[in-house]
Amino acid sequence: MSKKTFSILFITLFVFLSICPVAGILVFGQSKAVANEVQTRPPKLFRGDGSFNTSVTKDITDYVADHFAFRNQLINAWAELNSTVFRISAEEQVILGTDGWLYYSSTVDDYMGRGMGDAELRLIARNLSLMQEYAEKCGVEFFFTIAPNKNSLYPEHMPAFIPRAQDASNASRIRPMLDEYGVRYIDLFAPFSDENEILYYRTDSHWTDRGAALAADILLSEMKRDTSYFTSAFSPGDPHRGDLYDMLYPTGKKAEMAQCYAPGFSFALDGNADGGNALTLHTLNGEKNGKLLCWRDSFGVSLYPYLADSFSESFFYREAAYHLTRMESAHSDTVLIELVERNLDWLLSYVPVFPAPQRQISLDLAVSSEQIISAATRPDKESGLICVSGEIPEDRIPDSVYVRAGDCLYEAYLTKKDGKWAFHAYLEEGSEANGLYLACQNELVFYPVEKQ
Repeated sequence: MSKKTFSILFITLFVFLSICPVAGILVFGQSKAVANEVQTRPPKLFRGDGSFNTSVTKDITDYVADHFAFRNQLINAWAELNSTVFRISAEEQVILGTDGWLYYSSTVDDYMGRGMGDAELRLIARNLSLMQEYAEKCGVEFFFTIAPNKNSLYPEHMPAFIPRAQDASNASRIRPMLDEYGVRYIDLFAPFSDENEILYYRTDSHWTDRGAALAADILLSEMKRDTSYFTSAFSPGDPHRGDLYDMLYPTGKKAEMAQCYAPGFSFALDGNADGGNALTLHTLNGEKNGKLLCWRDSFGVSLYPYLADSFSESFFYREAAYHLTRMESAHSDTVLIELVERNLDWLLSYVPVFPAPQRQISLDLAVSSEQIISAATRPDKESGLICVSGEIPEDRIPDSVYVRAGDCLYEAYLTKKDGKWAFHAYLEEGSEANGLYLACQNELVFYPVEKQ
């Protein structure tokens, strides 16, 4: 073959391979999103303000990469090759376990004991105690529970090369701190560990419907509601396709047997077509009493029916920031916060909405600092409160922080982002923060505050 002929063939092949993705979309249609994937939106030549979109070529590239024909089939084939031949996962979010078990990779740090520090966990416990204090002030019972990571309950199928650190997880270490601050914590780890039955899906990161039933019985028992969902009859349900399996094998055909609560539920879902996946759920059950507000995550998709079945009215919110002031408008008598173990750090990442509690503390030994703290103020339309927030000096890990507004002190909620601590206090509209007291290692330091 001559050099010229080779060059022509090479260029032809290159052009063919280059246009295949776009041509495939036109001929075979677009590849759909898999699992929790969010695909790139169609590119636009002009922005919303009418200006030319200078990144249109990049947007086209990203769009084609997400939608080209047979994308999911190729991803699936690559995953099968890696798992079968090399015994590794081709998807960074999925860990390939033994005997067909899959685990979520975001749980590895916790599994290996590389979670949060004691200072962070203690402040989470303190933050929860502030939320509970507000609930109890409103006459509402407050409960907090942690949905266990799958490998916390079933570690035997984790890869041998990932060592487990016993009793070093965030959940096990925060337990005594929650007790210390008096947080009404409902433990799900021990009851699930005591069951011989496997209550999580092998190819999913969540519990089964029977697992949700057991969790519901435990939670409702602490709420003084007598239920027996777990010991009731269950019937075969539709085959369940695991979320982890979807990530790894987008066109795979395997599914697990699901079980459904056979007696059925008596509650009515009020106008939420998306069911358990909806961001907000409102349920009614005239046969029961009591009103529940529940903040939950994806574990609540299968959990919420059991809870809804046990209260006359329930609101379920799939939010990371808990808008606790809704307790008053909903006239609820019970609040539950359910959070999966791997996301405990959300309690240091997102700020719940509730009035900061007023405090009376001795300021006689307070030390004044020349450093000025810059604070921002933003209104919250739903509650009518304003949030005062700002960063805490980098050289200090606080035990607690108090915002001074006028002659009053309010205890702030604390967060940590990108290694930096911050304070947040929801105050009455019109309040003006003029100082900050930071308690740290038995020292109380006063910082003047200026409005940002």
